Amino acid sequence: MKRKTFGEAFYKNAGYVVVVLISLVYVASSLINISKSGKSIYEILGTGVLSLIVGIMINGVFRSIGIRRGDEDERTIATNQLHAQVVDEITPNIDKLDEFCEMENKRALREIRTRILASEGMRYSDYFDEYGCALPVQINSKARKRAYKKALRVKIKPLVSSNLTSDGVRANDPFDFGASKKDYTSQRNASDALIKLIMAIIFGYFGVSLANEINVASIIWNGLQIILYVAGGVIQMYYSYMWVVDDYRQGIIKKIDYLQKFKKFAISFQQ
Repeated sequence: MKRKTFGEAFYKNAGYVVVVLISLVYVASSLINISKSGKSIYEILGTGVLSLIVGIMINGVFRSIGIRRGDEDERTIATNQLHAQVVDEITPNIDKLDEFCEMENKRALREIRTRILASEGMRYSDYFDEYGCALPVQINSKARKRAYKKALRVKIKPLVSSNLTSDGVRANDPFDFGASKKDYTSQRNASDALIKLIMAIIFGYFGVSLANEINVASIIWNGLQIILYVAGGVIQMYYSYMWVVDDYRQGIIKKIDYLQKFKKFAISFQQ
């Protein structure tokens, strides 16, 4: 039987870790008196920037752990292996993949427009030709005009060969396979920076003091910040893990489905 590492045990019990850390913050807060620090704006900014950097670094580490754990999940590994296998299988007919993508783009656009027009009892063939170009029509109903204009404005992310063969949805955009790991990390870093900046200013503006004015108060106050950052980092680790095994993996599964469809398309050329 495989022995669990400390990291695996920690991740499995991450939720309990967050609860314990937040509980420690609450208990520790009873040991100090919270008041204005009396610092100048420059002192607040200096302390705040340092706190911001520490918070971002802690979150970044935990997010990396979450992504790595997601990559190591059996479901993600199996999905990546299947994708690589299917890519190998379609390689002999890779020259037809661009044509397949163009065909799928037209089909997807037609399907979305058809649904929009159907909501007002309108037939696609009455308003668009076989190439997806608008036909010259006269529409009197306001509701139908809105539906027609909405159908005209439909935009989808085009399906291209590189999207399908690279490893990896919105409901109305069939060819959006979700964010890459780089995109996901950049987005999370941007949002985390704003949150940490607010927290940093708060912790920089307010200080603490004990009745006898000893430095233990500052130690406790800084310790509370770290505990909160670690608790937030553990949550980020969980979110990152779930993003990999759910959203990111589903994007790869969707690519596999299209590649399987392409295999049938390529076979039709050989018959």
